[in-house]
Amino acid sequence: MYQNQNLKHMNRISKKIIVHAGTKDLVDKLSSDSIKNVEHYFPIDRFFIEDYDYLAKIEKVDHTQFIFYNLETKSSTYTTQLFSCLPELWEDTEYENILQIMDNFTNSFSFYSLIEFTYKYLEIDLLNEIFLNESINLRFKKDCAEYFPKILATFYMDESDYFDLNNNVYGVDKGHWDAVKIKIHGNNKFKKSLPISQLRIRVREFEKRFCSVSDL
Repeated sequence: MYQNQNLKHMNRISKKIIVHAGTKDLVDKLSSDSIKNVEHYFPIDRFFIEDYDYLAKIEKVDHTQFIFYNLETKSSTYTTQLFSCLPELWEDTEYENILQIMDNFTNSFSFYSLIEFTYKYLEIDLLNEIFLNESINLRFKKDCAEYFPKILATFYMDESDYFDLNNNVYGVDKGHWDAVKIKIHGNNKFKKSLPISQLRIRVREFEKRFCSVSDL
């Protein structure tokens, strides 16, 4: 069963994310340029990010704003691949930053992208932070409860993903990601990801709980 915990405390740290114009311009230009110029790994790779001098610009902007605006405005396929190219985005990202990002989402697709990425690359489980958080709109909880069972396989790396990462196919050093995960997992506020068999049970429990509830 899912943990019967109350996450009302999240409301105390939640605040509005104001994305600066410069961050919006950077995110939009990066995604637009990648469509025209990426040569190696569609839809984006680190080679492109470095060759076109985007890495230094990304490092200078607020990472919470950068992560949030990408999740809110770009496709899941693009966003997941972009974030997988930028382990440094997550080196200093705290549990509270992720809660703030989630509390500011305005559509269900943002939740889909965040959970797919964090489960697959950070190997953390944020389902309670959605379903047991009273600040998250019931509509979003219902959408996630209905959709997650259909995409559980995308929450895990397959053989192709492991090959690409182990062989630096899209320009990302596996050791860098390993170091980020060690740091993330060292924060006991984060819960580690579950095997797919256990995750499937938990998602079904949330589906039963929320999909039968009328919208508020």
